[in-house]
Amino acid sequence: MTTSRTTDALVETDVVVVGGGPVGLTLAHELGSRGVDVVLVEPRLEPDTSTPRCKQVNPRSMEHFRRLGVADAVRAASGLPFGWSDSVVFCTGLAGRRIEVFDGVFALSDVPSSEFPEPAQWTAQYSLETALRTALSTRPTVRARFGSRLRSAEQDGTSVVATIEEPDGTTSRIRGRYLAAADGAGSTVRRALGIGLAGRSHEITNLQVVFDAPGLGDRHGLGRAVQYWVLGATASGLLGRLDTRDAWWAILLDAPDDADWTERALRAVVGDDVPLRIRGQDTWTARMLVADRYREGRCFLLGDAAHLNPPWGGFGANTGIGDAVDLGWKLAADIAGWGGGAILDSYEADRRPVAVAAIAEAERNMAVLTPQLGRPDLDGDGAAGDAARAAVAEEIRAAKTSETYTLGFVLGTGSPGSPLVVPDDGPAPVSETSVYRPSALPGMRLPHLWLAPGVSLYDRLGPGFTLLEVGAPPVPGSWRSAAEERGMPLTTTRLARPDARALFGARYLLVRPDHLVAWRGDEPVADPGRLLDHVRGVDVRRAARAEDR
Repeated sequence: MTTSRTTDALVETDVVVVGGGPVGLTLAHELGSRGVDVVLVEPRLEPDTSTPRCKQVNPRSMEHFRRLGVADAVRAASGLPFGWSDSVVFCTGLAGRRIEVFDGVFALSDVPSSEFPEPAQWTAQYSLETALRTALSTRPTVRARFGSRLRSAEQDGTSVVATIEEPDGTTSRIRGRYLAAADGAGSTVRRALGIGLAGRSHEITNLQVVFDAPGLGDRHGLGRAVQYWVLGATASGLLGRLDTRDAWWAILLDAPDDADWTERALRAVVGDDVPLRIRGQDTWTARMLVADRYREGRCFLLGDAAHLNPPWGGFGANTGIGDAVDLGWKLAADIAGWGGGAILDSYEADRRPVAVAAIAEAERNMAVLTPQLGRPDLDGDGAAGDAARAAVAEEIRAAKTSETYTLGFVLGTGSPGSPLVVPDDGPAPVSETSVYRPSALPGMRLPHLWLAPGVSLYDRLGPGFTLLEVGAPPVPGSWRSAAEERGMPLTTTRLARPDARALFGARYLLVRPDHLVAWRGDEPVADPGRLLDHVRGVDVRRAARAEDR
């Protein structure tokens, strides 16, 4: 029998981050890059290699990792080299017939694009976590406590005290100004706060399997792809490689509660003569759920603790990474003293609508993924087989575009309703799921430009707010003075590109630390202090009333 023992020491920090998956690790990097003191609590000593979970790090997440200086590490840790493939194949099985091929999917190509500085990276979640864990050594203000588990947390008006169980069974306490919970779908923190989830679950059960299949990559003739969608006679699902050696993953749809079924289904999708060794498997049901609120006092929810996304389209972990970036710079602003009283409340206003939109996109994709079982005609020979495959290929082309070409959603979904932006009626191109139309509307991601080979406009943005002068006279010194009076970090960047004015719709743009446009205009505002107060979360009307008193 193990008896817990409580140590007397109380560890002090700025932020306690609970959960060391991709979201919690990103938050630790975001805060650490800004000099915020962090203690990260994660029960797993090592990443879980029995399941790949998320496999796609999209361009939006990769450009955040570029800003944080870890993009190259993320690519290097992946089992699949950068640019290894950007194709998806639909087939009746790896030993069966090809039905359709989509190229240029998920923005995975290593060919430079004008629309973003960092293409997507295909990688297992455990590889992503390994890269982010290792890179924490560059963050001197971050202390990672792997192997430690949150037991409880209590908050008052000034702090949160977390009680932690250590690997040896002892308990300790950590006091932070804030606590951020990235502790997954069954979040201990969310439950303790009494925050509910709203939404629904899908009716079918799926099975994810990690397996070794020596030589499988050389046996089939379907070409290199990051995903193979199998529409089989006895099993349907998708699979792909985790590395360039023997490791593979598969998601088998509508899996029965039958332990013997797994290997039979795998054989149906990969072929009977392939040697297989199953390394891990877990069942899951797609859930479309969003937390009722993202904040309770000094505690915040992010990632799967705040929203549960079906995997179709690859939005889940990437949405959580976006949560971490948003919450991270706002917590840092509050702790540094330049954030206004409304800045932390804006976290939910900015991020919850993004989660709702991502879930809706994934659910639309899921609607066209109903297992097509009992279709031996797709493997048929002659004219009948050709006709059956051609008909299904046409259905796939019509239905699967939004599943595999997602750049419009990934880059074109912002927070135009944010309380930290100044709305305007300027040019506002609207993206579709698969079509990205750059827009500098306040609340949207700043459109990207290359300034020189390998030099992104984003590389010239400051760690705080950035004022872009687009072929325009320098702003008056009152801007810098107003920022300095407020302790607000403000970088000024001049841009002489003749095409930028048309792209941005204005000659001046104020850009937030997360690359979202906060304000734009053709003339500098007469009272920059009032504008800066707005975008840093000061309630201007309340402040004016206080001054009157």
